[in-house]
Amino acid sequence: MSLVHEAQDICSAPVSRTVARRDRVPSIQKAAYGVGIVSDHCSIFGITAFAMPIFNVMLGLSPTMVGFALGIARLWDAFLDPFVGILSDNRRNLNGRRKPFLFLGSILTGCAFPFIWFVPEGLSQASTFAFLLVSLLFFYTCYSVFSVPYQSLGMELTASYLERTNVYSWMSSIQQVSGFIVPWLLTLAMLPAFGNAMVGAKWVGAGVGVIIIITGILPAVLCKERYQTVAKKQQSDSIIASFKSITKNRPIRLVIFTIGIFLVPGTIVHSFDFYLNTYYLYEGDIKGGSWFSGVDGTLKVAFALLGIFVIRRLSKTYDKHLLIRACILILILGRVGIYFTYIPGNPLLALTFKPLLSMAETGFWVLILSMRADLADWDEYESGRRREGMIAAATNTAAKIAMTIAILLTGPILQYFVGFDRELGGEQPAGTLDKLFWATLILPFCAHVIIFYLLKNYPLTYDKYLQIRANLERRREAV
Repeated sequence: MSLVHEAQDICSAPVSRTVARRDRVPSIQKAAYGVGIVSDHCSIFGITAFAMPIFNVMLGLSPTMVGFALGIARLWDAFLDPFVGILSDNRRNLNGRRKPFLFLGSILTGCAFPFIWFVPEGLSQASTFAFLLVSLLFFYTCYSVFSVPYQSLGMELTASYLERTNVYSWMSSIQQVSGFIVPWLLTLAMLPAFGNAMVGAKWVGAGVGVIIIITGILPAVLCKERYQTVAKKQQSDSIIASFKSITKNRPIRLVIFTIGIFLVPGTIVHSFDFYLNTYYLYEGDIKGGSWFSGVDGTLKVAFALLGIFVIRRLSKTYDKHLLIRACILILILGRVGIYFTYIPGNPLLALTFKPLLSMAETGFWVLILSMRADLADWDEYESGRRREGMIAAATNTAAKIAMTIAILLTGPILQYFVGFDRELGGEQPAGTLDKLFWATLILPFCAHVIIFYLLKNYPLTYDKYLQIRANLERRREAV
């Protein structure tokens, strides 16, 4: 079936829906949980914003070595997540299954972030690589303690199919409003007041660490775990048995594959943004490229918020898997538009399709996370256990493996396929920057087409979800 016919099917059969009063999450809890994403966002994207510019451009470490260090650290992070997930699921005390880990993890992550940029002067290339790798391994160990309980907590704030989309809409809205921070980090680090970018990175990194701690603690203090009492009645599970059981669940596998396929090209393209903006659009002007990235990131916020508003309204009528396929279709069309508007020396024209991409990508993440929360009920329906921690860990592990693959590919693609040479600045050999442009265009386009057809037969519809929830509430005599 063609994309046109698929799009027509997505827009069919609207049904009006409402959220029951007992399922509504108080605004203070939605806001507190949403603020937690600032901690998560600054942790992950703060690394990607600084790593290549600082360690490649400023310190001269090859992009392949920087990518290798980042990839190994993310692989370590992915390995740790199931252990944190099972510890969180099996925890039994008055403080809850998620909040103690969340509280401790945010403090540790915030303290570990600035350490990465305090590179001692005069190190050899091998020593610089070793410093980067060790500091990243420590950072991602701390981050895992924070991220898995945070994702798990969001999955159990409400039992409503519709309210879960509202919860993640709040989270995404706050992420977008605060999202202007990361695009400007490099620009801030390069301010003349710091003397040089290395000194600036240390001060900016310390400020980001403080933000990570404060915003990470708030959901641990203010949010309520809905299924803590239900979970106390179940026996502790082993990590191997739990992980195997969860990954045999077909809807969970679909969500895992969707996230993984989406993230591989997305991470590569995000890493290429600095090079594309600086060397393709601005012909080697680092400050100009950094300025464009800041403007681009800032403008995207307004359109991302518009996208969230549209998704919240449409979610009252259409199933999530239909809406997410519509978002993917927009991303496909947006990449076609980028081909015609990304022209060297014309940065304003290059901004034309960025807002549309921002709206669709934000809608994708709101919906896929809401869909993941629904899967905790599907899993309980089949297994009799509340395992938000392991579901979060399974999807996080898949996401981080995907990001690891992307990170490991980023350096070699940039160095060997594209042929980028930092010593040449804006005077790259003929065809080099064109290869960079095509890589940022084709990789996500192909991934989005695959996802569009992958989600065609997603089984958890709104009606199916209502049947599962009714069965669960009769079974456990609780919400």
